[in-house]
Amino acid sequence: MKNYYDLLSLPADAPAEEIKKAFRREIARYHPDKVQHLGREFQDMAATMAADLTEGYRVLMDPALRARYDADLQAGRAAAPAPPPAPPVPAPPPPSPPRASRSTVGVDFVKRVSLSKLREAIEEVLHDASPLPVPFDIAVATSGKRGLFRKTEDGLCLLVRLVSHVDGEAVAEAWPVAARVSAPGVSTCVLLLVGSGLAPSRDLSAMVTEMRRKYRGAGPILVPVDVRDWEALFPPDTPAPVRALLQRLKDGKH
Repeated sequence: MKNYYDLLSLPADAPAEEIKKAFRREIARYHPDKVQHLGREFQDMAATMAADLTEGYRVLMDPALRARYDADLQAGRAAAPAPPPAPPVPAPPPPSPPRASRSTVGVDFVKRVSLSKLREAIEEVLHDASPLPVPFDIAVATSGKRGLFRKTEDGLCLLVRLVSHVDGEAVAEAWPVAARVSAPGVSTCVLLLVGSGLAPSRDLSAMVTEMRRKYRGAGPILVPVDVRDWEALFPPDTPAPVRALLQRLKDGKH
């Protein structure tokens, strides 16, 4: 029996107004427009989640249906068999890891697919990218290119971190780590902060200014990215390959 309270991340005594807010929050994550860039498997998962959320909302917002559902849910819990007693001598096994809620699973699969799309685009746009051993979701560097009739192009360091929301706190957490990243032949480091929504640009700009002041100019070129449509806020000095990378994702080629 599905637990609609867990599905909506609500307590069992949540009032109707809280149920309505929770439903709007959760259903927005699985709207077809939000997952159209994902594979068919994940679009089907999102559709299943949306259907479960809609049914849960219908039941919990109807007082008679909710009362019957609560009684069935309570009866199901009471009917569950009691666990067997622990053996007297052996030590109890370590606790199982906490089971992710349905909403967390939704966030996880979007994160996995988003990283997959980013890696595919990086392979196509940054052909010679090699991994860097630094604590980001993706970290690669390209070597400099020497031209016959133009000056040598410097290598590029690209760091990617997925966050729930791109805001000042996310910038402040990622900046110190990015500021310490270095690679041979690389003079430009770009940090993509990717999340489901962006804080106002003035707030992000203020935090970047604060980080540059605090670290005396050291740090990456920060590019905030909204994973829902791959829209990005590009600083003027964003390298062309990074712009091309995000344009491919935005165009739906991945």
